Amino acid sequence: MSGRTGTGSGIEPALSQALADELTTLTGVLGDLAYDLAANADTLRAHMHSLQAIDRITQAQLAMADVLRSSASSEDRVAAITLESLATSLLAALHHYRGLEIDARNVA
Repeated sequence: MSGRTGTGSGIEPALSQALADELTTLTGVLGDLAYDLAANADTLRAHMHSLQAIDRITQAQLAMADVLRSSASSEDRVAAITLESLATSLLAALHHYRGLEIDARNVA
């Protein structure tokens, strides 16, 4: 048994597809919940910002599911994300973690 923690050559394509499917299903549940809450005018007025945050989360989750399903390069996957703040954040994280990988190789 390996002591690896998930770093290395990447994720198995079948697992990426399965994760994307689960993420999409959960996103549907979350979207339905938000729709139910927004159907009540008092709840909608009292929690408009929270419901908008849920909508943004569902959009981000669907975008991440698309990233998991794609076979394009990492940069092309991120470039296809239409939520600019998510794309910017993922690109920054991608560069950060790539830098950590380079640093780890230089130490070894």
